Amino acid sequence: METRILTVFAHPDDAEALAGGTLVTMVSKGAKVYLCIVTDGDKGTHDDSDPKERVIARRREEQTRAAAMLGAEVIWLGYEDGMVQPTLELRKDLVRVIRQVRPHIVLTHDPTVWFRHGAYINHPDHRAVGQAAVEALYPAVKKAGIFPELAAAGFAPHVPEELWLAGTDEPNRFFDIAPVFEQKMALLACHASQFPLEKAQVVFCRLAEEAGRPQGLEAAESFRVIRLGPRTVDLLAAQFSSPGEPEE
Repeated sequence: METRILTVFAHPDDAEALAGGTLVTMVSKGAKVYLCIVTDGDKGTHDDSDPKERVIARRREEQTRAAAMLGAEVIWLGYEDGMVQPTLELRKDLVRVIRQVRPHIVLTHDPTVWFRHGAYINHPDHRAVGQAAVEALYPAVKKAGIFPELAAAGFAPHVPEELWLAGTDEPNRFFDIAPVFEQKMALLACHASQFPLEKAQVVFCRLAEEAGRPQGLEAAESFRVIRLGPRTVDLLAAQFSSPGEPEE
């Protein structure tokens, strides 16, 4: 059985930054990845004279390149960067995407995290997208009577098996990315407008070491996992090392 993974992140590059090593490994084990990107990343420039249309085109090109390297399909929602709110409109869009893809795993931002690594404020788009994704997953995505026009259009209810929250302060699943760390860096290098390569190597190496240290791993990505559906036997489960059972 092919495992389908749907990532729901705010910006181009979020999936690679927060879960690139995990996604690389899971693809190598036969998973199919879909990257739902809520915004076009149009604020992703330090040059105020950089035209919005040019920024969007650049970031879409970068994301397309990274997705091709990963073997993933990209779904763009086209919301404005820096202005995302967890509205009913966004919730409905995410319900539609989840019902369309019918993933086993939905991977998104942890909406409860305001500060990261004791050094910076978590982007409000991250929190808004995470909140909208969680609220789409329960109860909207499983009930035909919520957004009935979606069911009428053929988007039948669907319950993913697990929700993974990235960028979390409460991880309960850790993924060893040491064997694929350079592949993660290659994905990030596709987003050249956002990550100067030398700086990115230092920053993401440190973050991976910090995430892996509690589990005795050289490099890791960590997630808070909440089980939504029935447990199934999955060949990918052997790739995980966790200190405890995911929350019910």
